[in-house]
Amino acid sequence: MRKVLLFFMFMLALPVMADELPDYQIEGAGTGSQGTYLVRISVLSKKSKIKDDEIGRCAVHGVLFRGFANKEARQQQKPLAGSPMVEQQNVKFFEDFFKEDGVYSNYYQIVSGSRQVVKAGKQYKVTGTVTVAKDQLRKDLQDAGIIKGLNTGF
Repeated sequence: MRKVLLFFMFMLALPVMADELPDYQIEGAGTGSQGTYLVRISVLSKKSKIKDDEIGRCAVHGVLFRGFANKEARQQQKPLAGSPMVEQQNVKFFEDFFKEDGVYSNYYQIVSGSRQVVKAGKQYKVTGTVTVAKDQLRKDLQDAGIIKGLNTGF
């Protein structure tokens, strides 16, 4: 009985964030400048108009919790947070971080002229290229105690 109760408490503590984010795909889009990642985000939506803010939010979320592959360079970048469990363990922090006009908006920039909209069945695939300031993001999350530093022992 106790294990069942703990399981349900854990399930209730899971972040709502995944429900709030649209369905998106992330992939490498080349080489970013020093301290950044350059990623291509494709958001699937019933509407053809998606705000840049939504694409940027998906880019920061993807870099933190999904990681991405760059097909041309045949490289794979692991999630900056290391594990999706970090999001679950810090629900309140990430709810505030990803809220509308939240702190996440300091870490991305949409590449001008990179947006594309393609109708895919009953949905639209809205794609944009985004620069994500990975070094600053990592530093700020380390300073907040959310992720461990690269120099931290096992």
